[in-house]
Amino acid sequence: MQVQELVSAAQKTNIDLFVELSSAFTDNMNKLADLNLEAARTLLSTTREFSQQALATHEPSEWLTLQNAFMVPAAGQVQDYNRRLLDLAASVQATYVRCSQAQAQACSTQARAALQDFAKRVPQGSEPIVAALDSAIGAAHQLYGSLQQTGQQAVEVARTQVDLAANAAARSAKRGIDPVAQATKS
Repeated sequence: MQVQELVSAAQKTNIDLFVELSSAFTDNMNKLADLNLEAARTLLSTTREFSQQALATHEPSEWLTLQNAFMVPAAGQVQDYNRRLLDLAASVQATYVRCSQAQAQACSTQARAALQDFAKRVPQGSEPIVAALDSAIGAAHQLYGSLQQTGQQAVEVARTQVDLAANAAARSAKRGIDPVAQATKS
């Protein structure tokens, strides 16, 4: 391949990558805005209901029961929001990984093509240098693959930790509510 062909192919690949990432960014920002609007609407609706019922209570025990009745659903709503937000982040990360893997593969292919073109023009006895460069390109590609895999594992660990924390918070809220509910019934 000629250098001009390599440059042209790289430019086309970069433009395609830019368009795909820009489109994914825009779509995910819209999804995030929708998620936040939905969360705000839910919060306002829940707050309005709680306020109306709180104003209608006359006894402190009724107010405590009412407050506790809203805590468990609120914890569930927060947990749902966090899961949906994490799913959105995972979607963005998957798009980035797919694009970056394609870019790394294209760079590796182009580097190897340039190296082969270079190998045709070097003097006799330069084969070890060409082999070393080819090996370095292969090693860099493998390193990039390993880093991508590590990044994906980190995202999965983060997702697991958020799920565990949200579940623990929901259980804790429910445990805190149950004794109060029993005490107010007595």
